[in-house]
Amino acid sequence: MPKKKDEEKPYEVKDKRRVNPDGSLKQDAEAKAESQEQPVGEPEVEQTAETAVPAEEPAREAPGGEAEQAAEAAGPEAELPPPNVFEMLQFVTGLLAEQAWQFMGLHLPPGHKEPVKDMSQAKIAIDTVVFIADQIHPHLDEESRRSLRAIITDLQINFVQHNT
Repeated sequence: MPKKKDEEKPYEVKDKRRVNPDGSLKQDAEAKAESQEQPVGEPEVEQTAETAVPAEEPAREAPGGEAEQAAEAAGPEAELPPPNVFEMLQFVTGLLAEQAWQFMGLHLPPGHKEPVKDMSQAKIAIDTVVFIADQIHPHLDEESRRSLRAIITDLQINFVQHNT
């Protein structure tokens, strides 16, 4: 005979967050005590009103969590350098080149089964890649210049061949 709802076992909620509500880390002793409560090798189980369900979602780090505080504690050596405009523009040229290939119908756009052909958009993408390349040319090393020039040449030749 099935149990009635009021006869079900109550469930207990345990706060296993490593961060206090004010954003500071909990003391190591509390964290160790909490980690020792769960036997090693057994899945963590959450008790719901219906049944016991294994917890599948990974713990999410709260803002100001351990990783952020560890980066702050490491000092200025761990900070990322400011973005380099020339590298960002090289990245943008790669994106625009890929768009040009897609609009020429030579690469499939993500999520499409048929090529999309729009030569006017392909022309704008190619012209923009050429403009950006001219702007960053003096700031690139020789290998990057050759690579960028080869991409532009390939785009322009394919544009002429497929614009009929």
